[in-house]
Amino acid sequence: MRVVAVSMACEYRKIEKIEDNLNYIQNIFKEIQNIKPDFVVLPETFAYVDLKKNDINEYEKIKDFLKYISRKTHTWIAGSSYDIEDKKIYNRCFFVNRKGEIVGKYDKIHPTEEELERGIYPGRKEQLPINTEFGKIGAFICFDANWHYDLKYQVDNGAKLLVFSSAYPAGKILNSISLLYQVFIVAGIWSLTSGIIDITGKWLKKTDRFSYWVWTDINLNKEVFHWDYQGDKVNKIIKKYKDRIKIETFGDEAIFTIETIDKNLSIEKIKKEFSLVTYSEYKKRATEKQDKRRES
Repeated sequence: MRVVAVSMACEYRKIEKIEDNLNYIQNIFKEIQNIKPDFVVLPETFAYVDLKKNDINEYEKIKDFLKYISRKTHTWIAGSSYDIEDKKIYNRCFFVNRKGEIVGKYDKIHPTEEELERGIYPGRKEQLPINTEFGKIGAFICFDANWHYDLKYQVDNGAKLLVFSSAYPAGKILNSISLLYQVFIVAGIWSLTSGIIDITGKWLKKTDRFSYWVWTDINLNKEVFHWDYQGDKVNKIIKKYKDRIKIETFGDEAIFTIETIDKNLSIEKIKKEFSLVTYSEYKKRATEKQDKRRES
């Protein structure tokens, strides 16, 4: 899938009203259509960036804007805005499909103290990832990054990619989350720190003062494996599948990744053939054995 991370570039823009931010996003979409993206991630409450007053009552206008842009550009979009449900205000990340339909949402679980004072409600815990044409995609918003264990629920329920719609960059926290849970992260940030992170915690692309948005192609048919008890199989796998796969090793972390290049070859087939155990499966197996010994 071809993913795009958008920055609001607030360091370089003068913003006076919501329309300034909406026009900025609309112009970004005109630019990115040249690369024909599949999935675009926008920052947290992107329409309100750098505004002194947030008119939450504009929430329907912003949802309509997202639906219009998705439909017009035939692109999936994920991005955060305010929304009202049962008379409660949420900071909500919307998932909009190519037809301009809102097919999923994620509510910020950990609003800041300032948000709570403004009446923002915390989202419920254990929110499921969203089903998309690419597979299951999860989300977290800004301050949520400091409670990474809440993301495990989405990963355990099949999320291969996490959207990070945020005001603050989070920095190395994102690298840690990516590696801990072996997920891609596409981060849309207010400042020029948006970007895309590989499942090993490595930045693939990042915005800068010349690039307010970045893109890359990512392959969700990719897994992380620990070296223990199976590192000797790497050369055998390469010998068998040659250029149909890509393998990368990480010495300090004692892990390696397998990515299939051939669309007719699945990771599951390779795992079964060579009796491979993923990093996550290995940790789960070890935990169960540790708990059993601890209880004995």
